[in-house]
Amino acid sequence: MEEGRKGYVPVLVGKEEKMMEKIWVPIKLIKHPTIVELLNKSADEFGYQHQHGVLRIICDAASFKAFIQDASKNCI
Repeated sequence: MEEGRKGYVPVLVGKEEKMMEKIWVPIKLIKHPTIVELLNKSADEFGYQHQHGVLRIICDAASFKAFIQDASKNCI
């Protein structure tokens, strides 16, 4: 079992379920309006029952990583 990272939440990100990548998101960003919107869209797509303990976001992984990096710099 993979050890968690303190202060981060694992999120599976990708446009296809078989190609999802685990990205560690800082907890301080989990309530960011963009992430909340992406999570809501993913819940509409996957449903809440399909999450299996790990959040999933339907989004290009490279774009999501760039967003996280940028948002982390601007978040206090």
